[in-house]
Amino acid sequence: MLRRIGLVLMVGVSVAACRPRPAVYVPPPGVDVVHYDVTLDLRPETLYLNGRARLEVRHPDTLTQLPLALRGLEVDTVRVDERIVPVRLADGRLLVSLPGGQARSRVEVVYRGEPDEGVYAGEHEGQRIVYSDAWPDRVRGWLPGVHHPSDPATFELTLTVPRGHEAVATGVPVGVDTLGDGLRYRWRLGAPAPTYSYAFAVSDFAVTTTTLGDTLPVRYYLLAPDSAESAELRRTPEVLTYFSERLGPYPFAQYATVQVPFAWGGMENASASFLNADLFGTGRAEETQVHEIAHQWFGTHVVLADWRDLWLSEGMATYLTTLFYEHADGLDAARARWVEMARLSEDDLASLTELVPRGPVDPNTYFSWVPYRRGGCVLHLLRRRLGDDAFFAALRRAYQTYRGRPLSTEAFRVLLEQESGRDLTGVFDVWVYRRELPVLRTQWRPQRDRLTWQVEGDERTLLGLPVLLEIVQDGRTHLVPLTEGGVTLPGDTPPRVRPVGIMLRVE
Repeated sequence: MLRRIGLVLMVGVSVAACRPRPAVYVPPPGVDVVHYDVTLDLRPETLYLNGRARLEVRHPDTLTQLPLALRGLEVDTVRVDERIVPVRLADGRLLVSLPGGQARSRVEVVYRGEPDEGVYAGEHEGQRIVYSDAWPDRVRGWLPGVHHPSDPATFELTLTVPRGHEAVATGVPVGVDTLGDGLRYRWRLGAPAPTYSYAFAVSDFAVTTTTLGDTLPVRYYLLAPDSAESAELRRTPEVLTYFSERLGPYPFAQYATVQVPFAWGGMENASASFLNADLFGTGRAEETQVHEIAHQWFGTHVVLADWRDLWLSEGMATYLTTLFYEHADGLDAARARWVEMARLSEDDLASLTELVPRGPVDPNTYFSWVPYRRGGCVLHLLRRRLGDDAFFAALRRAYQTYRGRPLSTEAFRVLLEQESGRDLTGVFDVWVYRRELPVLRTQWRPQRDRLTWQVEGDERTLLGLPVLLEIVQDGRTHLVPLTEGGVTLPGDTPPRVRPVGIMLRVE
């Protein structure tokens, strides 16, 4: 309910009045939320919550109005440095008045209501669960803040729920207090992460804990009907170890896996990945887990400079997943995934876009297969172009340099060039910024048992690369270097040609 539009002071502002969906949030230049301290009193049966968020914010000393994204809740009071201040609503933003003349503020927002996005209830085999789902900006349904991927922050959450509920959230559990009719859980995230990776879940979980090495707790919060399926996650410690050795130390103080009945396959919440409950028992839970663990390095701790750089999160996690299987299960296992990563259906070709748009993007519409698979293929191409030593040195340096900071596509290109000594401008122009893909033109001559091919369109970016083609005919698979230009095949059936890890339009 909107009581008044315009300047208000302590009058119960209803952010629910902001309809339709607000524009993509872009923070003012120089604004940096350093820390969120959030207290929620949640009623799982209705999703109604009472909340208080305290933000430590750095900003230009000339800034007089701080826009915070918040939707669907009543705001009771807003304080800046302990003083109640005026606020105004505009396009899904809570515009907080700042006194000016200072470069750091402590902002407190007290709010309440039933979220219309960001907090959900579901069931899995009769078991109820309440959970948050923040990506890309739905965290504004329960937390006022600067919800842009370029502004990571540390995070504390105090969550009170009725007795009989187990809760899990982003960060390390630091205590549970027993109240008269409820339990108060507390968590702390000590390494910066974007707000879309803040999360909590409440249910009757079956909880198990192991330790990786001497210090890293690895926890599993599974719904009771599927608790026996935890065997599907048995390689979780191996995955954490591999990425730590390949990229650098794991950034957070724990890793948890939480089973929820939500729309995604998985979600890389900081230190506590959510996996779709329906994955368990299908054989797909492990690979999803590997993908979400990879995100803990890229996407959750090394963050995006802008939504248009989404491939540095999703493409990176997609490719890193294949690298784990190359390490753990061998080259054939990885190669099969590289073929699938590069495969293009008719629907894919119809929805093809450039990997990095030139202008601003809405993550809700840009979210497609492109940042995932096209992004993964670009990384595979870069690995082939630079060689393993330079490529992996660049990944380690990217993590070391940008942990807790935003990484842009251009900054990543520069870093790759510095590690390899190569100019990659042409490679990025063709494979990252251009919509159209080079064409792999094939010709099958059955009378000669001969398949030939050539690349058309900026083929120079592939010159000298050790790229393979997977050629399947009559159930037999042949791996042939792209540079061969052709192969003799004994069968009569037209062969199927698929590039291994390099995305080409096969015609």
